[in-house]
Amino acid sequence: MLKYVTLLLPFTFLLLLSGASFADTPPTLAGPHGHGQEVKGKITMFRSQQQNLEIGKNGDFLDAEVLVTLDSQPGKVFGVRLHGESEANAQIVETLRSAYMNNRPVVLQHRLDVGKNNLQIIWVQLGDLPAWAAN
Repeated sequence: MLKYVTLLLPFTFLLLLSGASFADTPPTLAGPHGHGQEVKGKITMFRSQQQNLEIGKNGDFLDAEVLVTLDSQPGKVFGVRLHGESEANAQIVETLRSAYMNNRPVVLQHRLDVGKNNLQIIWVQLGDLPAWAAN
């Protein structure tokens, strides 16, 4: 009996560990994410600023070098940090700039901060998701 328990224990541990690694992964590209919320709209303001010029106050502030507003989200500001971040953020900024210059709608996901109006962008895309990605 002890032999079987000794053999099953590592497999049980691996099974539990593998489930935890997928706990925060959405099932599809269109799926909800526990840490973010998707919004869609046209960019009405594109602002680039120096590092350390925060926007907001009283716990609702954003430390970002690029700020945008969307027509569908009045009163909210979405931002991207460029200092100390990955190259992906530079591509996010380029996508936002292109959408603004060409008056194209974007879909973006921001960090989920309930009650806040200054929000950090996680990802951005031009156009809607294809049908195969939404399933």
